[in-house]
Amino acid sequence: MSEIDTLHIEIIRQRLVSIAEESEATILRTAYSSTVAEAADFSAGLFDAQRRLIAQTPRALGAFIGILGTALRRLLEDFPPETLSPGDVIITNDPWIGAGHLPDIVMIRPIFYRERIVGYSANVAHVADLGGKVSAEAADMFEEGLSIPPIKFYEKGKMNRTVLAFIAANSRLPTHVNGDLHALNTANKMAAQRVCELMDEYGLDELTGFSDQIQSRAEKAVRARIREVPDGVYTGSATSDGADAPLKLNVAITVKGDTVTVDYAGTSDQVRWGLNAPFNLTRAETLYALRIAFAPDVPVVDGAVAPFTVTAPEGCVLNPLRPAPTMIRVTVVQNVYGAVFKALAPLVPEHIAPNRLHAHFGGIWAVRFRGTYPKVPAAYANGGPPQVNATFTEAYFANGGAGALPDSDGHSTISMPVNCANIPVEIMEARAPILFEYKRQEPDTGGPGKYRGGVGQAFAIKVLSDVPVDFVPGTNDRVDNPPFGLFGGQAGRGGGFWIEGQKADRRRSQRMEHGQVVTVVVPGGGGCGNPSERDRAAIAEDLKEGLITSEGAARDYDYRD
Repeated sequence: MSEIDTLHIEIIRQRLVSIAEESEATILRTAYSSTVAEAADFSAGLFDAQRRLIAQTPRALGAFIGILGTALRRLLEDFPPETLSPGDVIITNDPWIGAGHLPDIVMIRPIFYRERIVGYSANVAHVADLGGKVSAEAADMFEEGLSIPPIKFYEKGKMNRTVLAFIAANSRLPTHVNGDLHALNTANKMAAQRVCELMDEYGLDELTGFSDQIQSRAEKAVRARIREVPDGVYTGSATSDGADAPLKLNVAITVKGDTVTVDYAGTSDQVRWGLNAPFNLTRAETLYALRIAFAPDVPVVDGAVAPFTVTAPEGCVLNPLRPAPTMIRVTVVQNVYGAVFKALAPLVPEHIAPNRLHAHFGGIWAVRFRGTYPKVPAAYANGGPPQVNATFTEAYFANGGAGALPDSDGHSTISMPVNCANIPVEIMEARAPILFEYKRQEPDTGGPGKYRGGVGQAFAIKVLSDVPVDFVPGTNDRVDNPPFGLFGGQAGRGGGFWIEGQKADRRRSQRMEHGQVVTVVVPGGGGCGNPSERDRAAIAEDLKEGLITSEGAARDYDYRD
């Protein structure tokens, strides 16, 4: 193609990215659940008629985008394109089709232009509640809530109210979930309209030619990067705390020519706890890690991941068989980043830039408060949040520290790798009868090293309800097996739950009474490099900022101020 054509291809691609961004902004502004509207646990993308990803946003959750393409292809097996009409909308929350657990609802809409399908708008979001057990203690998927098979939510522009009613009847927060579904549908509808407007503006009859070009260029760029890496097998591992026993994740990464194959043979078997990760999610998380390492600057389209292949043995915790429970699968599956980065560490800095991989991270933790009471709690007798009413179930997301990089410190209390936000304290206090006594960065939790791991956070929450409430631990890990360091760096620290000072069960829901306090500490990330090599001025700055204590400085760095 000519230079001007190449320029227009990039302009069109960026316009499609902006449409995806507008779609995500629509979800953020119109959703009801705090998991969506506050934590931003959702993503949107655009696909061509061949079901290839053509646009996602820079903010998008990498794994969510990775599963949207596989989900789209699977849903179109049940609803072939030739059977679809303008205004059709398909949804599912099947963990083996979508994002790996029931709260994540996938929604797709075919984009019709001049009476034929030219692409698809798609999104996925973690809604507030679909019933069931939301801790790890379910024995199978059926105990974890409502399962929505692939079904038309809209048909020819008309909503299937039976589907909406059925979902609402199985949720503790029907208004929130219904609101989220309408937000997802509105965003997809808007994105489809914007794509048609773009095609009008540029005189396009279809998107296939444009997509062929961007897919081919992205694939060529990634293959060129891989060819710079020596052929070989690179191995790594990570260990999740599990429930009644640790879970081992083993990885072998084979680089051969311009391809990379990742195999999880030797990984622990699936368990009767909600820690299992369906393979579609395992694949998506792995592809995200590989993209970070090999080609973070290449546009995120299907061509960019074409050189990568991921496999895992059937029946392992990263490829469980139905109906394995999967509710807090992130607990285990996000350890693939640690395993992959450990395997690729010997390639730094000659073949992988130091800023492309990091030590293991503290992760995203989630806790939930759930209950019902007949009247307004006494704590609100003189006024209180209007959202606190008869039934509540609110999840709180809190991020740990990121692992240090071989050339810089890790970021503190940041979402890695999911891009979810820390839910504001004010939102939680407005929607559940609780009070945060404190929330702070926790010093000495970042792993010591030449470059320090990011610190985690700690918070304490008091129950204000007059009647008992359920405290439900969600995603949490790396307490017994803390986030490891790289290149001589030490592990991150911290992690745990305590109710009234007593260690709490991290895998089962527990009752809490009025006035009781739960304390949570989320781990910091691992360090990079020998702690003895850390710059003394950096240690002094850490002390000044409260990221380490005087005791920690003396213990970890032999530094005394």
